[in-house]
Amino acid sequence: MDIFKKSFQPPQTLTTKRFCLFPTNQFFSASDFEAVMANKELLRNWSQSSWPEDDFTLKQNHEDLGQHVQDNIDHTAYGYMLYSPDKEICYGSVYVNPLTKTPEYYHTTETERSVLSTHHARIDCWIVEDSSDLEKTILIELKKWFKETWKINPLFSARVQLEKRIKLYEELGMKKQLDLKSQTSEMTLLLF
Repeated sequence: MDIFKKSFQPPQTLTTKRFCLFPTNQFFSASDFEAVMANKELLRNWSQSSWPEDDFTLKQNHEDLGQHVQDNIDHTAYGYMLYSPDKEICYGSVYVNPLTKTPEYYHTTETERSVLSTHHARIDCWIVEDSSDLEKTILIELKKWFKETWKINPLFSARVQLEKRIKLYEELGMKKQLDLKSQTSEMTLLLF
């Protein structure tokens, strides 16, 4: 099943007692920006880059969100926002990305490309640092949502620096399937 073709209708929302998820919307730029800037180090590890820079602006964030909105329209990827149930507090973002481009950016063997071909998408997400079990709750619900609502078999990503995320994946019974090195930098992509 190709979930990135124009005729595919991606699920729009996920609502639980702890959080809600909905397609990226620039209306939420300010609260998203607040969460981004409060979690700069986490996001730099997650993106394996200097983003967001210390001087990153609300306007730049609004433009970034606009690109994710366009991705949703074009079906090149699907971006979602994670919020408190009342949509007041941003908890992060979820991205559903095609796996077909992975070999363009990461060194892959024939065996690794075979593993990629048995899955429908790569799930990338960042979730605010929180002392509660919020991240675990979100990951449990996302796994269920992709299996039952999307009816797909995705790979969930992590980075070596995200030790808490890796531990959570393992607690949830997810096994590391791929450890890919970037073709252009020191970046590593772990897929579970």
